[in-house]
Amino acid sequence: MFRQTEEACLDCGGDPFVATDVFPDKNDLVPVCFPCYIDRTDRVRACSVVEVCTEDRNAEFVVGGPSVAEAGEVARSIVEEVSCRGVDAAAALVSPLEEARDSIGDYHARELARAERSESRHVYAGTSQRGTVVDVETRTDEPFRDALAETVARGILDRHDVRKRADAVDCVSTELPTLTEHRGTHTLGVEETVWTLAKDRGVSDASERSSENQKAGREFEEFFAGWCEDLNLEARRGKEALTRFYPEVADEVIRKTDGLAGVPDFLVHGDGQRLFGDGWRPEGDTFVEVKRGTSSLSHEQQRVLAHLKSHGFDVYVLRGEPDEYVFEKR
Repeated sequence: MFRQTEEACLDCGGDPFVATDVFPDKNDLVPVCFPCYIDRTDRVRACSVVEVCTEDRNAEFVVGGPSVAEAGEVARSIVEEVSCRGVDAAAALVSPLEEARDSIGDYHARELARAERSESRHVYAGTSQRGTVVDVETRTDEPFRDALAETVARGILDRHDVRKRADAVDCVSTELPTLTEHRGTHTLGVEETVWTLAKDRGVSDASERSSENQKAGREFEEFFAGWCEDLNLEARRGKEALTRFYPEVADEVIRKTDGLAGVPDFLVHGDGQRLFGDGWRPEGDTFVEVKRGTSSLSHEQQRVLAHLKSHGFDVYVLRGEPDEYVFEKR
């Protein structure tokens, strides 16, 4: 929770920035100035802004890091990666977060400082395991992201032969390692655009079937979300909900596994009511992984599920098809 306050900073007596209860050792709202807020969160301390231009569109990526050197390194890597794919880019700002606050605004500075603990999906989804952040959404719009993804994808396809979906993922991670590390290529839709353009050029029948299977998987997830809504069950996307409502557990998962890649698709808030019949209904907050057909859990998913169970969460796998499915308790 954050709110405005006129109380002096509890740590140094300076002018207040915000009153908040986000610090692990405090339950009450604590008034802090911005420098002390950064010290208490102790994650991102520096910021860079990368100006990106494609054709007649201009936008910015916001980069954060534990130090000016790390923020600058990430920014320069991004500039190099996208510039080699036909996009104009430049690092316009590299400075301590305190100095960058006027440029990026109080809210963005506040959330950038929290990194993977941020309440902003744009920030926490763009945080890497090494603690650096690349936010490709806050200062861009959808038309820009679409145009950028297509420009970059065409540049990649000029250098790689993509015959199946896995090739698209591999070549994007090879050509854009820093953006991939921070999930920027996923957010921008680069992998999907590479695959779409590659299919226009001709791919294998097996790849076409793989694409159809992934589409069917997404539709099964949408079915489950609608099913929960019909039963008045609150279903949130698993990674977002874990980070927001159980940040300490999220931190442990990040430390002990490969980030949050294996978190189940949904966190369902159960109420234990039985007024809706004898079907599946969770007693408390429960994680659900949606698996269409007979697809299996990856090794990473199994590791994350084990961590979630150790913290007392029930975990289920919803398996099958919209017209015939079963909940398997793990």
